[in-house]
Amino acid sequence: MVGVPGKYKGCNTCRARRVACDNGRPFCKKCTDYGRECGGYERETVFIVGTQEDKGRCSSHPPRNQQGGKKAKSNQARQAEKLDFVATEPWQPAWIDVMWLSSTAGSHRVRFVALQTDLSSAIQTGSPRSPRKNEVALSLGGVCSLDANPTFGSEPFYLKSRCLMHLPPKSNSRQTADNSSEGVCLFLYEQNSSSGYSNGAPWKDAAVQADRIRERGPTAYQSFPEHHFFARVYRPSAIWAALLNRQPTFLCSPEWTVVPWERHPRTPLDDLLDVVVLLPSIFSRADRITPLEEGPSRRMKARDLLSNCVNIERQFDIWYSMVHQRVDESGAPLYWVTDGTTGGAHTPFRETFNFPSPLMGLIHVYFSAVLISFHQCVYGLLDAIFEPESGSSPGSSAPPELPPGLDLQKYQPAQTRVLAENVCRSLDFALQTTGQPDLLAAPLCVVSEFYNGIGRFGEGELERQWCASFRGRLESKCREVGSWLQEKKWVETKQFG
Repeated sequence: MVGVPGKYKGCNTCRARRVACDNGRPFCKKCTDYGRECGGYERETVFIVGTQEDKGRCSSHPPRNQQGGKKAKSNQARQAEKLDFVATEPWQPAWIDVMWLSSTAGSHRVRFVALQTDLSSAIQTGSPRSPRKNEVALSLGGVCSLDANPTFGSEPFYLKSRCLMHLPPKSNSRQTADNSSEGVCLFLYEQNSSSGYSNGAPWKDAAVQADRIRERGPTAYQSFPEHHFFARVYRPSAIWAALLNRQPTFLCSPEWTVVPWERHPRTPLDDLLDVVVLLPSIFSRADRITPLEEGPSRRMKARDLLSNCVNIERQFDIWYSMVHQRVDESGAPLYWVTDGTTGGAHTPFRETFNFPSPLMGLIHVYFSAVLISFHQCVYGLLDAIFEPESGSSPGSSAPPELPPGLDLQKYQPAQTRVLAENVCRSLDFALQTTGQPDLLAAPLCVVSEFYNGIGRFGEGELERQWCASFRGRLESKCREVGSWLQEKKWVETKQFG
């Protein structure tokens, strides 16, 4: 046998991509500059055995045969079908709607879209007309918006997703790229609206062990597409499910708010969700306090929880001031008011809000919707604290001691109604500009519940009609996005959950 080293120069990654390599040691500069893993320069030693059939032929390469050629072609075909995409440096935040990706086929400008649907019926594989084995077709005719209404059940939250990629013909350069040359990175997902929570140890809890997304740990969501799935799809969906079901979530752990962003920059929405994720635990504790029997013990527990609420309110204030500072530095207003009475579509809200970017519109919707639930919780705790003791006459007892810095007027129902109006004034802009319409289902659920609550006092009839009308527009937008996606050819790249 004769050892024959490979004769071609370049690292294994550049050789596989069939591009020129600069032969930098220990890793080539071309791979490291573009964030690829350099395969190094190790070569497999090939041993040639001279046999009677090839008449003792022993050269630098074994004789070609038909079987080996077919196997090589099969391997090449499988490699061509499997495209591994990586984010092009400098890495952008996950909430940027359009970004550049690179693969063995080159660079691609892609737009992110996400849609909630039934995965079992939406994705059709194995079509005989598909030239590639991993090419899939979509059937989204019956798609409808997410039903965010909480179940208050014991079933844990789950979400499954599949990442699909559509690549149009490659553009000659980035400068000439336009919307027609954009690819699409699509996250199709399905989820439940429950958020059961267990205090058991993770290694003892069967539900935790069955959660494939949590099982992988936060370090698994640092690179594309895992990071974008976690930041754009899983995290907001899981947090809203926890908020609406008023149950804690594991996402409030520090490692889940820090580790996934060690590579990609953060946005104000990511920072907002870092504070919001603390609220489900507050809501859960409040629900255990309010049913207690009236007395000093109940008031003491309500005051302790109110102190935690004041700390969270300070975090919201700090976050909001940072957003204002960032917007002021950009020279754009945080939002501006437009006439919303055209055609009567926005009655009873005569003025609507427009924003400098789709992300800023979504941030405003989320912030105001979260404050509605948070301020209602604080108002309930204040009611428990100020409730007079049984048997005492009104005004006879000393006023209760409250945490310093608490503004009582902020949590009154009239102020909460202003927050609900702000959500409704922002929803239409967010719906028109988003590629993830299901992100608006939970805020709509919050304001609908608020207006249903004041309906017991004979108020909010026009607002409830508006919410029903917006629900129809949301359904229409989901169907429109589904029809647009059906027209394209897709290649599946990842599965989650």
